[in-house]
Amino acid sequence: MMPTLIISHGHNPGGESGFRVSQRGRMPTQWLIDRNRHEAMTMVGCLYNLCAAAQSAAAAKAMDLPLAPDCHRNIQLETLREHGLVMLRDWPGVLGMAMDADSLKGLAGLSLTTLEVLEARVFAGPAERALEDIEAWLERAPSRPAEVLRQVADWPREFGRIAVADDPTFVGRVAGHASLGGVIARDGWSLYARMLARVVEVAQLILALRAGAGNCTAGESSDAGKPRCGRAADGSGWAEAARGRLVHRVACRDDRVVDYHIITPTDAMLDGAVGPDGERQQGFLSRLLESAHGQGECHGYSHGLSDGDNRARQRVAMALSCADPCLPVVWQELSEALCQAPSQAPCRKAGPPGGRSSCTN
Repeated sequence: MMPTLIISHGHNPGGESGFRVSQRGRMPTQWLIDRNRHEAMTMVGCLYNLCAAAQSAAAAKAMDLPLAPDCHRNIQLETLREHGLVMLRDWPGVLGMAMDADSLKGLAGLSLTTLEVLEARVFAGPAERALEDIEAWLERAPSRPAEVLRQVADWPREFGRIAVADDPTFVGRVAGHASLGGVIARDGWSLYARMLARVVEVAQLILALRAGAGNCTAGESSDAGKPRCGRAADGSGWAEAARGRLVHRVACRDDRVVDYHIITPTDAMLDGAVGPDGERQQGFLSRLLESAHGQGECHGYSHGLSDGDNRARQRVAMALSCADPCLPVVWQELSEALCQAPSQAPCRKAGPPGGRSSCTN
């Protein structure tokens, strides 16, 4: 059974709206145990087909096996595909815009020869313009993602503001880019800034692929000097997947796998365990959702996401798109305080704030 992300919305003891994020089940790896390294390597690409290139690269590094041909290029392309889904499907959906099915055509088969199509849909012109002056590009671009961003630019910037040091998503890869400097200095890491970061990475990847930077050399991947996969000092393999850093930890004995663990960016978003004092350590995603929701607009269970303020629902849904968890999501409205242990808290299921029953990106 594949794992599921559980997002519970309710109220804290003080009556303020709050969120709890947990995971039901773990990434299944039992089928890899007792296989030799090459057999396990073959199975990884079949079992974990979301960001398959990154999964395979991390597995190869963890098991000290050769990288697949064009692995770096394939990681770049699958990252572009995932970002494209968020920007062309999820963003407009959050704001209630009509679905433009044509904008998604060809995305699944994205290749070097079809980069211009994605570039036109996202940037409505050369991707370089966004890197040169992102807000000037945003002001003029007629693309759907730019239209969404112009609306989000009018939202209060304090909503969704979380320090980038706490962010396990891809954002850290572009946090230092010059095009974001002015926005971050002015607003901090708001929802708007996080969405612009996705624009920046898409532009970077398009330019890198076009320049022929997608080759693996000497067993290492690089993108403008930044590794895309590698092997850590503890022997684990990692890859920069679409959502953030993916890690495979493998133990082998006599060339056979005896232990295998996969740590995804979504794992780093979860809340911690409840301590002896009954307090739960909040993870990145619950803090992001709470910040996006804001306090003072909806107090207590009677004004949950299923029937509360539409602006708060939109911000929460956009925050979820910024995190873009790699698991199906189940939303719950809790009828008792969030401090109560999950196994004891009665709840009712509700659809997500953006209207989708799950998010499987």
